[in-house]
Amino acid sequence: ADLEKALGRISSGLYILTAKKGEIAGAMVASWVSQASFKPLGFTVSVAKDRAIESLLHVGDTLVLNILSEDSHLPLMKHFLKRFAPGSDRFAGVKTYDAENGAPILADALAYLECEVSTRMEMSDHWLVYCVAKAGKVSNPDGLTAVHHRKVGNYY
Repeated sequence: ADLEKALGRISSGLYILTAKKGEIAGAMVASWVSQASFKPLGFTVSVAKDRAIESLLHVGDTLVLNILSEDSHLPLMKHFLKRFAPGSDRFAGVKTYDAENGAPILADALAYLECEVSTRMEMSDHWLVYCVAKAGKVSNPDGLTAVHHRKVGNYY
């Protein structure tokens, strides 16, 4: 119990990962994101193996990392944490516009990064996906990233 409590104290930001391949679009709330390189600018994101979006995150695929704002993240979090029926539009009712790479950008995000998957590493129950940032923008230079604090490290 002490180990799980100690691991849970690792804080992380709150993000919505979006991807689109052909007519299939997906999204997920992500909190296990970390910058991983300077040249090229890149980050890693951990994606559970059973997530539907996982099939859109193979080497060469593109995505957008939408960075949520501390003062306005709850509506987006609540929306994307809902269960969606297979084939339903996960973006219905959410303001979006298309990134250059075709993935949805959330209009209410603090910032976004357009990315390409460069590498995937298999972990026990997740994929660690390394992405290279190709473009990005901050909508509010004074805004702060929403942060997630867990009590334990053995579940979200």
